[in-house]
Amino acid sequence: MADIDLNRRKYKRHTLSIKLFMTRVDDADGIGIPVEVLDISTAGVGFISEQELEHGTIYKANIKIWTGDIIPAFINVVRVSHTEGGHIYGGVFIGMPESDSCRIAVYETYQDYADKEGNIPKTEEEERDELTSLMGQTKKN
Repeated sequence: MADIDLNRRKYKRHTLSIKLFMTRVDDADGIGIPVEVLDISTAGVGFISEQELEHGTIYKANIKIWTGDIIPAFINVVRVSHTEGGHIYGGVFIGMPESDSCRIAVYETYQDYADKEGNIPKTEEEERDELTSLMGQTKKN
């Protein structure tokens, strides 16, 4: 039965550990609820919160992806699990522009590459340092 449940997901999820605030779209006060993102896919996000959120409610949030870019998102809570440490939620993105969805897909591709056979892509800073070092060696010669 567990194998069947694992294969039900249409989109592969990838770990993304960030903290953010979500606000109910129908909340006039706009009070943010702190949540911790567990994983993300092009279709949705998994997260945990100490506060209880309502199933079927739509929230807005700004999700910071690995590049530092901010993706504004509307999230419909579609799955709720209660644990001792908090509440675990699954939400689907609503009305996300394809350009933002593609940015998440790039993140997925990056993670897949990093996970494959232990390959870990260089960060932008590592690539810049390597290029600077190579340029310095070229000037000496």
